[in-house]
Amino acid sequence: MKELKKFLTIFSIAVISMMSMAVSCEKPEPEPDPEPVVKDYNFDLFVCAVKHGGMSQNKNGTYVRSVTSLTADQPRVEFTGQGIDITQDYTLESITKGKYYYQVPQKSTGGFVKFHIIRSATGEESIVEDAEIPFKDNVFAARKYTHAWLADSTTLVVIGTADSAKKIIWTKIADSATGMSILSEGAFDITVPTGFNAFSTAGLLTFRKSDQKLYYFYLTKPKSGQSDAVTSKTWIAVINPANMQVESNTEVPGEVMMETAGSAYGELMQNMIMYDEADNLYLAGLDAQEMGVLRRIPAGSKSFDISWNGFPNPEGKLLTVQYLGDGKALCYSRDESLGTKTDSKSHFYSIIDLSTGTRQRVKYNGVDLQYCGGRFSQRSVVVNGKAYIGVGGETEGEAEATFPTIYIYDCKTGAVEKGVELSKGFCFDIIRAMDVE
Repeated sequence: MKELKKFLTIFSIAVISMMSMAVSCEKPEPEPDPEPVVKDYNFDLFVCAVKHGGMSQNKNGTYVRSVTSLTADQPRVEFTGQGIDITQDYTLESITKGKYYYQVPQKSTGGFVKFHIIRSATGEESIVEDAEIPFKDNVFAARKYTHAWLADSTTLVVIGTADSAKKIIWTKIADSATGMSILSEGAFDITVPTGFNAFSTAGLLTFRKSDQKLYYFYLTKPKSGQSDAVTSKTWIAVINPANMQVESNTEVPGEVMMETAGSAYGELMQNMIMYDEADNLYLAGLDAQEMGVLRRIPAGSKSFDISWNGFPNPEGKLLTVQYLGDGKALCYSRDESLGTKTDSKSHFYSIIDLSTGTRQRVKYNGVDLQYCGGRFSQRSVVVNGKAYIGVGGETEGEAEATFPTIYIYDCKTGAVEKGVELSKGFCFDIIRAMDVE
């Protein structure tokens, strides 16, 4: 019996020792990644007087205010007698990065300007111009160009047209803390095909990180007076950004897309291109009936997946798309039955499930967010896991005038909270999230 006890004791010690060794040899649990550093943002809010702006439609006044927060605990954002008027000097349409705006301004400068908006301690906004570069051979008109930042985030490619939109031109710009300079410029060896009259004014340009290529979507347009969406053709030019050589130039089948969204003014106001986590590229466009489509170029491919449409059974045009994460996208579209004018209250927000193509209206307290005027509007911005969505903008004289309001959508949970209100009497057009110093 003693020998048995001795054996069991030795056996137990051995087992405990082996277990201890096993535990000590296990790989330690990895430390969780630190929470991402939340950048500090100001939100620049753009409104227009009398009617909505965009595409030079409003000469009545465009005003900007810069605020630090859009939550409901903030005071109502007033524009009467406040904000900076940019009507004469600058356009609503702009390229943005960090805290800076880049554009060909309304004022006659003969080149590009870089500026930022500052807000004084007393709440007054002003514009500081940081750099200006004159055009060389290639000349771009205000609003009529598209753009993309390359991987280094300091090289800007701008594309537009010349010679009555019969030539596609490009300019590559270096941007730094000390200023801007033109690195190179040229024109693509792409000609207007037989049966067409011109190219789209700007087209849409994007840089895809996974293959380090520029994708340029443009239209060949028929003679003036004919419907673009019925008779235009969409093309994809894949460009090597190192030497700006066109590596492929292919026509998009009409059943996939007849016309891209925003082909006349790039993404200077509205987001029409987005990427998901896998670097699939999504593009908003129109079919032959001028109804919205959302098409996808899968990662690793250079052409659309003709079997996939993320915007089936549309009520009307698809105007903007923004990726929210986890296979969801925010879209701004139009119900044609409620009006097709820029100021028609027929525009609304939905969340698209990209895996199924289904979409649901954005709601607050179980009620759909209201219909909006403003076709050329980008009242939504996605930053730090939140989508800030602006609605409203009726003018003061309308019987149903309400305060324009920003709603805040949590991209993870789908919860919606009410944010800050804006003053009545102005048409609310743009929210931009800009880095603080």
